Amino acid sequence: MNRLLRNVSALSLAALMSMPVSVQAEEVIRIAGSLRPGSMMHGIIQTFIDNFNSKSGDDYKVEYQLVGNDQEMTQQVIRGRLEIGTTGLAGAAVSIPPGAVLSMPYLWNNDAQRRWATDNVVLPVLKDIFTENGLVVIGMGDAGWSNMFCKESCSTPEDIAGKRFRIPPAASARAFWEKVGVNGVQLSLPDFFTGLEQGMVEGGDLPLTFFVTTPAAQYAKTYVTTNQYHHEQIFFINKSYFEGLPENIQELLITAMPSTDEMRRRQDEDEVLQAAKFEAAGGKYILLSEDQKKVWADKVGDTHEALLTNLPEGATRIYEAVQEGKRQFAEQPEASAKP
Repeated sequence: MNRLLRNVSALSLAALMSMPVSVQAEEVIRIAGSLRPGSMMHGIIQTFIDNFNSKSGDDYKVEYQLVGNDQEMTQQVIRGRLEIGTTGLAGAAVSIPPGAVLSMPYLWNNDAQRRWATDNVVLPVLKDIFTENGLVVIGMGDAGWSNMFCKESCSTPEDIAGKRFRIPPAASARAFWEKVGVNGVQLSLPDFFTGLEQGMVEGGDLPLTFFVTTPAAQYAKTYVTTNQYHHEQIFFINKSYFEGLPENIQELLITAMPSTDEMRRRQDEDEVLQAAKFEAAGGKYILLSEDQKKVWADKVGDTHEALLTNLPEGATRIYEAVQEGKRQFAEQPEASAKP
């Protein structure tokens, strides 16, 4: 009897050993955005993906997911339906309204001031506000200045007065457009491109390095460097999801992100390249002088106080950090350098 039991046990063990071993599938972490392949910022996302995947082992991989609507994408990350998102702060501001402060019209005097103040004073405050809204900031880049583009002429406010132009949903962007006197139409980006093609609208504003990768560059052949407000590119992850990851994966998600300095360098280089390509394809790239930009700034005036009145308390915290950053920058040696 004992011999029989031993034989049965041996057979059972052999059967178990011959069964296929179940391997746990890797967990896919999605980073979502509206950035199209071929764009400079999509290249930065790919660098992040490559950096992470080369070191994450077999359990975790990052993949890109294209989501055309920045506002919807941000909401999906907040709700945990997507893990990571990236957009300009103006795009995220519908869900995180205080972020609209950094894309207020004519907030900064020059790029040097903006970059120093953002890195040293503003970013910690911004991170706290995103955390309060269920998101962890894992990186910040530079998506460039929002500039005017149109089908014909848009070098001065008089050129576009009364014409149908797309108004972005962010409050800071609307503040600019309401002052310049256009017949504003609020459209999502996909609807905007269709509207340009069909003649429903005459133009709008986007950063150059994003504009040239979209259908807008095919239908609107004039691009003007009005520099009305700036877009910081923010990378964020759902807080609950992030906190549930192993510590080494949390750290890798942060360290795999290209540095802010690298992202800015790539943005600056790509802007020169894309301006030349746009002109070579028949576009008209108009570089305004400081005096010509001032015409736009004077037309718009000071929108900051009114915007703060209609934004939540966190916006005041960011705006105060901006002013403190500008004050501290004025004491730095680079404050006297040309931007």
